[in-house]
This record gives sequence, structure tokens and C-alpha cells, in this order.
Amino acid sequence: MSEDLREVVNKHHAFYEVLPYCVVLEERHGGPTAITRTIQAGFDVDIYGRNLKNDMAMPGPDQDYALGYLELKEMTKEILPQAGGSCSLEVISFPSRVVLDARNHAVEAMLRIRISRRDLDQPAGLPEQQALKEVENQLRGLGVARR
Repeated sequence: MSEDLREVVNKHHAFYEVLPYCVVLEERHGGPTAITRTIQAGFDVDIYGRNLKNDMAMPGPDQDYALGYLELKEMTKEILPQAGGSCSLEVISFPSRVVLDARNHAVEAMLRIRISRRDLDQPAGLPEQQALKEVENQLRGLGVARR
């Protein structure tokens, strides 16, 4: 990771949260009614950073947001071989979304790292848990705290 990213993390008071990534499957077994089941197929790691001006500007054109996105993509490329073949890591940007943190009235931008099974009809297992652990280790190494 670059020193530039560490600087961005500190400047924007970055933090992250881990949420389950679930998929809903609808199965029809020859009948008119479908059976639905929900499977936790992985994890979403949502990374937030404060808008320094605290205005409602979209983060898309911001240079720090673009740097964060590119660096996280590089980080996931490095982690992927360690996770094994059944796991997928994807960095998702939200360039047209701002988040208002009601606790401290801060405007924030968000990036997401999605860790999931390649075959989404199976629940997350050891490869996804190991990938999550490595993502969290890398984020902590950058100074990103878990909330």
C-alpha cells in the first residue's frame, strides 16, 4: 500500500464495518410455488471516510476517493491468491452516494469490499473467512479502525 493511501485514511478519519452478504435463492421444484432460502454467501466490508468540507458533494470526482478505490483494488488482487479458488473479492464504489452519519452529523463517502463465494448457492466458508481476516489485517495496517 502506498503512503498516499495512509495519508488519505488519516485525513478522512476512515473506519470500516463488516456485514453479512446474503443472497436469496428462489427454487421451483416443478410446482407453482417457489421455495425461497437465504444464504450468507460472504461478507461486505464497508469503508467510510469523512467529507472534509462536510457538504453534500458526491465523492465520485474527488481525488482521494479515486485513490482509495484504486488502492483497494490492488489490495484485493494481492489477497485473492491466498483465499483459494472458491472465493471472490470485488471493490465496489458508490460515486453518486453520500452517507450522513447521524451520530456526529458528518457527511461520508463509502467504498465496499465484497467477499463472496463464486457459487452463490453455497454458504460462505473458510476461504471467505480467511479473506475477511486478511482484508481486516490490511485495513488495520493502514490505520482504518473497525466500528
